[in-house]
This record gives sequence, structure tokens and C-alpha cells, in this order.
Amino acid sequence: MCKTTGVLATPPPPMDDESVSDPLECPPLRWGMIGCGRVSHDFTQALKNLPTASVVACSARSEKDAEKFAVKHGISKFYGGYDEMLTDPNVDIVYVGNLHAFRRTVGEKCLKANKHVLLEKPFACSVEDAEYLIGLAKERNLFLMEGMWTRFFPAVEKARRVVLGSQNEKGILGEVVSVHSDFNFNAADSEEYPSSFVYNHKLGGGASYLVAPYPIAAVTLFFRGANPDQTKAVGQVDKATGVDLQGNMTVRFPPTGDTAPAVDDSNTEENTPKLPGAGVATLSFGMLGESKEETCVIGTKGQLTIETPGHCPTRVHVAIKASGRGQSLNEVFEYRLPADTEEIKDAGGYFYPNSAGFAYEAAAVARCIATGKTEAPQFTLNETMINIKMIEELRDQLGVKPLPSS
Repeated sequence: MCKTTGVLATPPPPMDDESVSDPLECPPLRWGMIGCGRVSHDFTQALKNLPTASVVACSARSEKDAEKFAVKHGISKFYGGYDEMLTDPNVDIVYVGNLHAFRRTVGEKCLKANKHVLLEKPFACSVEDAEYLIGLAKERNLFLMEGMWTRFFPAVEKARRVVLGSQNEKGILGEVVSVHSDFNFNAADSEEYPSSFVYNHKLGGGASYLVAPYPIAAVTLFFRGANPDQTKAVGQVDKATGVDLQGNMTVRFPPTGDTAPAVDDSNTEENTPKLPGAGVATLSFGMLGESKEETCVIGTKGQLTIETPGHCPTRVHVAIKASGRGQSLNEVFEYRLPADTEEIKDAGGYFYPNSAGFAYEAAAVARCIATGKTEAPQFTLNETMINIKMIEELRDQLGVKPLPSS
């Protein structure tokens, strides 16, 4: 028998500050926007849920586009180019939401201007570029993070606690055996082939940059940011454009110890032959058709499912194994997103699902910077590097050519 209960839950304390009861609580921070496209629009909209946040400037390659963006969002300054905005002393942090291929050059400009930086996914288009940007940020003692906003949703903060535990309590799923995560959407719904950016290899198009970072980050979260020791990838590369359209990966994580609980006399909680830390994961990504988009974590004592949409979720389903095969006690935790304000509605709402959740990420960034942190514990720079190495490996296995140096 499987018994299920559901609850509209109170958000757990965010990982960056366990004393915070409201994940939208944060000190003041002044943002400058690089790129005035759809994702930057949604991020700016979400910031309107944070009374202490302000967007003081925006910039785009076209001054006309920047002005239009500024008028829509009530931003006092706009620039047709990035360099002038980066000299503005009122800008504390720069959100970079422009084309993928220019992550290194734009990130470098921001850091050399001594601005904190939030770089949208992908953080970089090569391991070399990522290492360079991280080194530059550390050299200048600046906050730098990849925009893996998923990690900051209360549903994911809850999932982390259930599986991995927290400062004051242990996880309840036992040893993680495997993780399965998918994110596929149909780009043809909104993008013209082959003219759209998503099919442009030189600009950083392709599924491995657009969507693969999400399931990869889901997998590495529940294996505690470990490096996989084996990766196998298959997929489809479009001959005409050179971008990858879809792919599947299977990865293996090595053990962190050499004694299984089943033969460890000191372990009274587990009776499994699985070595600590060892496990496997499968992930699917693509832009040809929509998948269910969930992340499922299988442990020796139960399962956890981050329900759809897995990259911006509001619900977590926990199934704790009961006595006997197929028996479990189930609980669903739901976390409501911030409601749209009139200001958000007047500016046109959001382009993408659950974009109000950007506010959780932005609030955490503000808290981290205010306390002198140069990265967020929810998604560290070390994890960014692991994930980019996995993306580079899968692109190599699929036969996707590297981008030319920017």
C-alpha cells in the first residue's frame, strides 16, 4: 500500500544563510543588465519581487534595443554598448544574458571593471574559458556565478535536504543509487530553422549549451559535486548547421570509500553492498520535442522526484520505502512562486515558465555579496567546472566542433 499526503509547505532556509526564514529576504544590490533579450526581460521582471533590488542600467549592442528595454522596465540609464555601462559606479553587479559565444569576452570586461558577475548558462563555451574567468574573479576577489537558478528554488533546497541532509539533520533517502533527469523542449514552437540563434553554431547554439546544463546540474547536485569517472554520450548532430539537436548521457561516479555498509560492522543503518559515493546517472536533453522534465533520485531508503518543470520546479514528491517491495509512504511538498505584481503585469509578464523564481537566485546572490562571499554554496564554481567538463566531453563524443575563439 502506498499512502500519500500533500502539503503547501513553508520554504526551507536557503543554503547560503540558515538564519533566513524568507528566501526572498536580502540586502540592497544594484544591477546592470548586459543583453536585453527574453531571458534578461524575465530576470528583470523577477527582480521586481525584491524590494531591496534595483536595476540601475541596461545595455545592448543596439542603443535602440537598450532604450526600449529601459522604458519598459523603468530603468534610468541605458547604453548602446557594454563598456560605458561598466564604468557606471552605481552598478554593483552585472547580469550577463547575451549570446553564448561571447561569455568569455563579456565576462572578462565585467571582471576587469571590478564588477561582480552573474553569467547566464552556459557559463562558458570551453573549459579553458571557464578556468580563465574563474581565475580572474579570484584574483580580484569578486563574486562570480553561473546562473543555475534551479538550485535556489525552495523545492530544490528541500530536495537537497531530503537527500543530502543539512547542518542539523541527516538525509532520509539513504545512499544515492542513481539519478535520472531530462529536459527536452520543441524549439520549432518559437524558433525559425535555420536562422534562429539556437541553430547557429558560431554563436553557441545547440542543445548541449541551451538545455544540457540543467540535467547535468541535477545529477551533480545529488552526487555532492563529484567528478564522474566514466561518461557515455549519444545524440543527433544537424549536418546543415553543425549544432547538436538532442542527446543522452550515462555517467558513473566512483566510490568515496572501499567498505560497503553490508560488511561494515560499525554501520547500523544500511545493509547494502553499494560502496559509499558510487552510483550512476542518466540524463536526456534536446530541442526536438517536449519531455516530461523531471529529476528522480533513487536511494536505498526511498525515492525523490522533482516534478515538472524540473528546471524551475515548485513540487517535490518524496517516497520513503516501507516494509516489502513496492510499499512506500509518500509526501508531496509544494512551494508557491511570488505572485505577479501590477508592475510585472504592466511590463508584459514573463516569456518562460516560472520565471518569477529568478528572484530566489538574485536574493541569494545579494546575501552572498553582502557577507563577503565570492561564490554561492548552492552552486559553486567547482561544480560549474565539473559541469562544463561534462559538456565538453559530450560534445566531443557527439562530434560537435568547438567554437572558434571569441
